[in-house]
Amino acid sequence: MINLINSSYTSGNESKRSNFKMTLKKVLIIVWLSTSIQAVFGQTESPRNWLSTAFKKGVNFDHIGAWRQQERLETFKKIAALPDSIKISLLKQGERANTYVWPALPASLYLDYKHTGTRTNYEQLQGERRRKLSQLVIAELIERKGRFIPQIVNGLWLVMEESTWVAPAHIVVQKAGADLPDLSEGYIDLNAGRTAVTIAMIYDLLGAELGLYSKVINSRMESELDKRIFQPYMKYHHFWWMGFKGNAVNNWNAWVNTNCLQTALLMMKNPDTLHRFTEKILRSTDHFINQYPLDGGCDEGPSYWNEAGGKLIRLLSLLNSATNGQLDWKDKSLIHDMGSYIYKMQIADQYMVNFADATALSTPNFESVYQYGRFFNDNALKQFAAFQFRQNQYKIPSGDVTDFVEAVNIYGALMATEPVAPYPSISLFKNLQVLTMRSHAGSTKGMFVAIKGGNNAESHNHNDIGNFIIYMDGKPAIIDVGVGTYTSKTFSKQRYELWNLQSQWHNCPVINGQQQQDGKQFAARDFLYSHKEDHESLQLDLAAAYPAAAAVDQWVRKLDFYPKKEVLNLNDVYQLKAYHEPSILTFMTVEPVTESRGMLTFGQTGLAMKYDPAVFQVKIETRLLDDERLKRSWGEKVYRVQLIAKRKSLKGQLATKFYKLK
Repeated sequence: MINLINSSYTSGNESKRSNFKMTLKKVLIIVWLSTSIQAVFGQTESPRNWLSTAFKKGVNFDHIGAWRQQERLETFKKIAALPDSIKISLLKQGERANTYVWPALPASLYLDYKHTGTRTNYEQLQGERRRKLSQLVIAELIERKGRFIPQIVNGLWLVMEESTWVAPAHIVVQKAGADLPDLSEGYIDLNAGRTAVTIAMIYDLLGAELGLYSKVINSRMESELDKRIFQPYMKYHHFWWMGFKGNAVNNWNAWVNTNCLQTALLMMKNPDTLHRFTEKILRSTDHFINQYPLDGGCDEGPSYWNEAGGKLIRLLSLLNSATNGQLDWKDKSLIHDMGSYIYKMQIADQYMVNFADATALSTPNFESVYQYGRFFNDNALKQFAAFQFRQNQYKIPSGDVTDFVEAVNIYGALMATEPVAPYPSISLFKNLQVLTMRSHAGSTKGMFVAIKGGNNAESHNHNDIGNFIIYMDGKPAIIDVGVGTYTSKTFSKQRYELWNLQSQWHNCPVINGQQQQDGKQFAARDFLYSHKEDHESLQLDLAAAYPAAAAVDQWVRKLDFYPKKEVLNLNDVYQLKAYHEPSILTFMTVEPVTESRGMLTFGQTGLAMKYDPAVFQVKIETRLLDDERLKRSWGEKVYRVQLIAKRKSLKGQLATKFYKLK
């Protein structure tokens, strides 16, 4: 299922209310059904159920109080040990928040999503409240003088007075659909989970100080968390992200379950109640692990790894710590591979492979990466975490107090770890059907190539079977444009009306005038990789990704990569039933393209492409970008190169060669 919220990726470019003939609730269900992870990977083995099985062996929380106390003391100790420069910066941030005027969240703002499809106006203000609250708490944890307590209570009170913590785009699951929240129907979404763990962390770390300022504030926090999180979680089984209906789940499962578990570990006083709550969380989280491909690949892409596998490791680490090592899954290589996936998708610095809804520029969460490294004693992951921490300019997150605490607790270890990005030469995900290759292992120099197969019902799907990208010396040359700002249209039946989700705007062929189509049945066939002495080879048949109107029996795309020569040969071998229109090879680039007979060069990247002018007619067009999210990756425009086949033969091959200019 497509993730319906990632507020950091949203901005004000929302679509107006268009064609809301169906209720948004029905739209949500349609999108969910169309992106079944089970359809993507198939479930051919018995459910793993690793988490719930281990828990049934006799885990107890009799010492949870002592664990909390030890964790608090350790956190206070590590905050005190932070460098003065970091503490001064965070105190200044808290001082600004101490004069912050808390914004109102009127009903009309919540109803924007219903009436206009706008999801960001409410979410941005709601998120700003929580960021300021976290900044105040962090400043108080550093100073410990009570200066920020009154404003912290102001923020807490406002958050607890909100009728719902559920985002407007997610309340659509209620019977009334998109509207104001019906408080008779309990629901937990990403926003509610994140809010809950924020409040729980504040309660745990500052409960004593807050209690001195107000006798009521702590009990109010306890009451709201019980009403909004603990009760609905235990009462209901139909929340789609829980997976109890046999449906597909995605990052929501790991993200919400982790936040709910951490909230309970910090708040629940009765060990038996905590045990029952944890048992259900683990049964739900098992659905996430059960559906994961055997190669550990995240089909939502690296941008969503932080909220998928990246959140799962926090859940596992918390349980391992809170049970004094009673729960340990270090023997599960799949979970280890979930962590290793993230560095295998790194191209160079902040550039990541961005198939589907992933963004080209992203920084994996160093805390999650380090937790994987620590959990599995994997030095490569620890070093990659230190590398990402350096990429983040050694900044400790301050917009979320929980992330702050988790980062503080590994700060010393990160600073003592050599920052290294592995940059593996070859990374193959057979189940995910993604292959990455580079000229020089351990380096960003030379040519980097990534290609995908899969099917067009993947989570956060784009119609992009056979799509590939090329980077030269760590810079983009042939690109995947990626996804734009999320709007209601992004998650509706009109999703594939968005130009940048269509195959004609990816590095995919247009066959007989036809683009690829969305759905499970539109998939790659025969994804075959082989290693040769001097090159790597991958081929896959794209024919099934196209509708019947394409009249194609076979379209085998083969890539032969010669790393030492920095050459990529692309050869499309086809067999058509009939000829209707010229087929086209499409190549997207962020660089201006220079054309000379039989050769194209791509800006200053050093990449060139040879083609046969007797076989192809060349068309180059500019696409101006008006979406802020796309602009952050590519600037003001991108270019589409089309090689239009001249021949009308039903059988043949279309060959091109990418190489580095000397």
